[in-house]
Amino acid sequence: MSQRFLRNSPIATALYLKYLRAIQPDGPGEFDGILDEDVYSWIVGLFSPIFKRLAPDPFPSFDPDAIRGGLATPLLSEYLFPDTFGCRLDAEDEEFIPRHTDNHGGLVPSRTWLDDGVLDELEQWARFFDPSDIEVYFSNPEHALDRMPTLVKVRLDGVGQPTTCFFKSFGSGITGGPLNRELDVYRNIHTSGLKEDTMVGRLVGVVHENKHDSTLGLLLRYIDHRGTLYDAVQGNPPGQLRHKWAAQIEKAVHELHRIGSVWGDAKPENVLVDRDDNAWITDFEGGYTYGWVDPGVAGTVEGDLQGLQRIIRFIFDGPQGDIERVP
Repeated sequence: MSQRFLRNSPIATALYLKYLRAIQPDGPGEFDGILDEDVYSWIVGLFSPIFKRLAPDPFPSFDPDAIRGGLATPLLSEYLFPDTFGCRLDAEDEEFIPRHTDNHGGLVPSRTWLDDGVLDELEQWARFFDPSDIEVYFSNPEHALDRMPTLVKVRLDGVGQPTTCFFKSFGSGITGGPLNRELDVYRNIHTSGLKEDTMVGRLVGVVHENKHDSTLGLLLRYIDHRGTLYDAVQGNPPGQLRHKWAAQIEKAVHELHRIGSVWGDAKPENVLVDRDDNAWITDFEGGYTYGWVDPGVAGTVEGDLQGLQRIIRFIFDGPQGDIERVP
């Protein structure tokens, strides 16, 4: 969409500019009473005939009934490299005109070109898997066509039963701050031989497409969780569980520090509670959340210890003062 394609249409242009304000990525999600959802519905309505005409037939492996019956298994590669089409919205004499412009589209693939040095270092300790060798898992097969998968299955040794992993896609871009930091933490966890009774997220492998030599995401150990620590504490658990969680989180943080890493964004939402009531700390990208870690100490051991102290207080006493739930 661009204002230069709106010709002799001042009313349509004014509406377009309002809609543009409503969908600003860093905005509040509305403008002048117009919600971002309203804009998306309007766009879909305009382009619906074109979408229906261009939409390719789904892969047979996406059939919900076939998935449910064990007759089909979608592959991660089928999700990451879809057909794309270019469309454009014009206006002429106050009439909006949706157009199909090309069969290439402007969708940026979900891949990251890592620096050769980063890739070489990764290959020293991490396993690489091609997306065509990774199966997608849906607990509800009806979601096979409308959601990007996060649960996948991969045969870690190339044979045998597949292991369920959490797929964390990189999105577009190049290596940088949060990604480098996250990989550094996972490397330290792996090379230090951190014991399994330390409840921290772990890297299982890297999804790398050999054809274009591009990296697509991380395979993380799947934590079969029932919610975050924030939700679990809100459920008023017994004191025994509260003590267990506090001890597990404290041990995990201190073990990270022992191997030369820091957690970073310490907060209850970055702690997952699994089905056996174990508390796992996750998310090593860094940053901070207001009320849990002060900006001046974010990304440091001191910041981790501050966040840990506040999390433990939260476990036993619930939310305090201006510490609010922030995703």
